[in-house]
Amino acid sequence: MIGTIACILFVIHYCLRVNGEFDPNAVPHTTKAQLLKSIAAGDEEILVYFYTSFDQCPECKEKMPSFHEAVEYLDKLEDGNVKSYKLAVKFPEYGVNNFPQLLLFIGNTPFKYDKPDDYGPDSIVDWIEEAKQTPIPELTEETFEHLTQSSTGATTGDWLVMFADGRRPDCMKPNLPDIGTAAVRLRRRKNVAIFDTSSNSSTVYRFGMNPDGHCVKILFFHRTDLYHYKSENLSSTSLVNFMLDGYTKQEPLTVPPPLDKSSEKLEGMIDQLHSLFKDHASTSELAFMSGVACGLVFVVCAVIFILKRYQKRKLL
Repeated sequence: MIGTIACILFVIHYCLRVNGEFDPNAVPHTTKAQLLKSIAAGDEEILVYFYTSFDQCPECKEKMPSFHEAVEYLDKLEDGNVKSYKLAVKFPEYGVNNFPQLLLFIGNTPFKYDKPDDYGPDSIVDWIEEAKQTPIPELTEETFEHLTQSSTGATTGDWLVMFADGRRPDCMKPNLPDIGTAAVRLRRRKNVAIFDTSSNSSTVYRFGMNPDGHCVKILFFHRTDLYHYKSENLSSTSLVNFMLDGYTKQEPLTVPPPLDKSSEKLEGMIDQLHSLFKDHASTSELAFMSGVACGLVFVVCAVIFILKRYQKRKLL
């Protein structure tokens, strides 16, 4: 498959070079608002080159022609199905905090190009074609054990799962592009998935996480063993290295069994009590602040009253 794509790319590359069809202005710019709108709609395939001023980022200028060339290839191969844009701002919502960066969105699933030293058009297009065939499942309470089979031997293969709080903008989305490309690089060899801890409390408690204080945690399931990804480096390259070899440097942990029904009920009661305590704490805090405010008003009024009485006596 890759050999066929490479052959097609060579022919396209030759034709474009011969005809001198490369246009440095061929790829339009988009806006951050429009990009977010397209991602939310989830029905487009979008490739975006993030860059900044060439004076500040010579590398952006150096790599942009390769991006343009890759876009030319894509237009021929995909018949315009992949929409390509440039955007000259950071995009921290999806982890773009430096330049240049190349992100691909398949619907609302992001992938980050992970080879800064290889910006060849062939490499970029190969990455895109692989990403288009790489699903990133979102596991839930109902599907986690069925798909991963983590406690029974993982006959579906090894699984890397990112547990992240989908409610917090700094936890889930910024790490998705690297998770996506890690899945691309190990397609057919390892499984990569995500899990929203904000709405699946039983599984979160099962693996020793606190739904309220949790941001992001990555676990690797190898057969019936469990490994914690402990590095703060969440790049796709680091994740791939961990799945291939890094996990062997840790002592394996036993995968905890799924919670039984009674445990699930208990956890549910704990969640409800926790919410009640939070509400009570908020109410108590409000009542306390109101009391303090009323007290201050009383003291001020008393001082004013005393001063007026004192002034009247002085006048007499």
